[in-house]
Amino acid sequence: MATAYRSIREHLDDIVQLARLVLGRRSDGDPRETAELDLRIVDLGEIIEARMALAEKPLPLDRLRTAFQLEATEQRCLWLALAHAVSGEVRTACGNPDGLPLELLDRVVYGSPRVRDRFAAELGTQGRLLRYGLLELRDAGTGTSRLGSVVGVPDAMVELAHGVELLPEDIAGFAALVDPPADELLIEEGLVRSLTAALREHVEHQRGPIPLVKGAEGAGRRSLLARVAHDLGARALVVDCRALPADRRSLVALQREAILRRALIVLSRGELLLEPNDSAARAVDAMFRGYPGPIAITCGAHVASPLVPSRGTVLFEIPVPTEAERAQLWLRHLPITTELAAQAAARYRLTGGQIERAARVTRARADALALEDVHAGVRSALDDQLSALGSRVDWHQEWADLVLPKESLDELRELISRVRHRRKVIDDWGFGKKVAKGLGLAVLFSGPPGTGKTMAAGLIAQELGLDLYAIDLSRMVSKYIGETEKNLAQVFDAAEVGHAILLFDEADALFSKRTEVKSSVDRYANLEVNYLLQRMEAFSGITILTTNFDAAIDEAFRRRLSFRIAFPVPEEEERERLWRAVIPTAALGADIRFSDLAQKFAMSGGYIKNAALRAAYLAAADGTTIRMNHLLRAATSEYASMGKVMTQGMHGL
Repeated sequence: MATAYRSIREHLDDIVQLARLVLGRRSDGDPRETAELDLRIVDLGEIIEARMALAEKPLPLDRLRTAFQLEATEQRCLWLALAHAVSGEVRTACGNPDGLPLELLDRVVYGSPRVRDRFAAELGTQGRLLRYGLLELRDAGTGTSRLGSVVGVPDAMVELAHGVELLPEDIAGFAALVDPPADELLIEEGLVRSLTAALREHVEHQRGPIPLVKGAEGAGRRSLLARVAHDLGARALVVDCRALPADRRSLVALQREAILRRALIVLSRGELLLEPNDSAARAVDAMFRGYPGPIAITCGAHVASPLVPSRGTVLFEIPVPTEAERAQLWLRHLPITTELAAQAAARYRLTGGQIERAARVTRARADALALEDVHAGVRSALDDQLSALGSRVDWHQEWADLVLPKESLDELRELISRVRHRRKVIDDWGFGKKVAKGLGLAVLFSGPPGTGKTMAAGLIAQELGLDLYAIDLSRMVSKYIGETEKNLAQVFDAAEVGHAILLFDEADALFSKRTEVKSSVDRYANLEVNYLLQRMEAFSGITILTTNFDAAIDEAFRRRLSFRIAFPVPEEEERERLWRAVIPTAALGADIRFSDLAQKFAMSGGYIKNAALRAAYLAAADGTTIRMNHLLRAATSEYASMGKVMTQGMHGL
């Protein structure tokens, strides 16, 4: 009487024994011995089946047979290949150390007239064994016919036969199994039901377009799909498209693991599959054209549909949580008052994932949390996205240090006032329904180097209590088509939710006049400018552009600017104020004539600051406070660095 297998190894030992019997059978042997051997083969096969059926839970190879709906002949081929991989005796009996020759399998598995016709289909490239990587076809050498080829099992199948349940190493490098979240998802139930219905079509009928789940970073795209997979009795196998190999073998192994584990394949960051000429995009389209299992794609909120043209896609968009939902999420993750949660929810339009990351930092700051602690957490959660393409600017100067004409200072004050009273004008008074432009402010600071453009941006951020990020255009602008738009989307998305001011310093490289389209390069360059215009209009925050060449800025930008503020080279009176403001009183000597310096050196504030600091080090080296001779030497050097020539009269100060 058969008993259940006590271990996986015991099951594998029986398979090896069966392989030895099968390979020991010779068609030209003694008929009576051959008949006895056939009976032993049949008996052992039945015993293996009976013992497998008695197991408390399905053995690994039994799960594999069920998952792929293998025929008895396909299972026999797989068992023989596994025995060849784990047993030296079987390899010797086979006569080939590299694998099982196809002609041998044709003889020992498909020799009966009842199954003869199955060989070509089951061991063909579209058969389940080879298509899903349960077996691998290995060439026996050049000039060998297909029947002369050999098959073997990949390492993942050997590990499975030994009871290893982890994802194989070659898959774990770009994919991971994800469980549903423990907390309730704050996502509209209608969306969940629709997505479940779309994926049930995949599970039950092996057809249907691929769900494309769009949303901002941290919106819960993966968590939603993990929950839906769980509701369908599956798990989510999340694939990072940034690391997804383009080779067929890896994609075959991915499909094998998904089917074996009853997993929903989730192609995360699907925007990376946008480019049709990309090798990974082409490979994914080809491999998933006839894939029978469930599959979904996630991507950002501002991208077009990724390319899987052979299947088509159906869109599901996860919105940013409402203000009430955001307050609920802050309370879920932080020990704060309802009032503080409401303030944080109103100020930061974050997704659930972003709130969770921000809360981890906030909790570590203090026992009694305040809004500034929440802000520090939000900054930390978004810093990775913004700092990848720029840097946060901290400013310690005061408005008294900024010397500008009265007209420019008035415009800066108006800018700040507009931000402070935006809700009253746009929401309370109803101007939001009357104006077509976005709620954000796009500002151009134009003027020569050193006139205070960056300082003014820092002072505005300081005045409004916002973070200022200077965007590095050398990292923003990419030679690869579509990359610049992705970089811009990343920056604007992060700044939007974190209430950050974006500073595009020396913006001529990205905001200059569009070119006449004479080539595909010009067309894509203009597309980048058009995309930037759209994002600036949709952005609800402040975008500050600085330029040394006002005339180079594209006219379309000019029409969309809320303010154009000039930063001219300071006049003599303003230069004297700058000289006085930049040098601390404690460092001043008795013979300083600021009016003479302002009269003779027509320099902007940046150069004046450099000259003052230079003079301070000269004085320190002389062991005195700053004297007029130190300032003259320093100012003369700075003047020369500007490319200006000193006249004889200027030397005579």
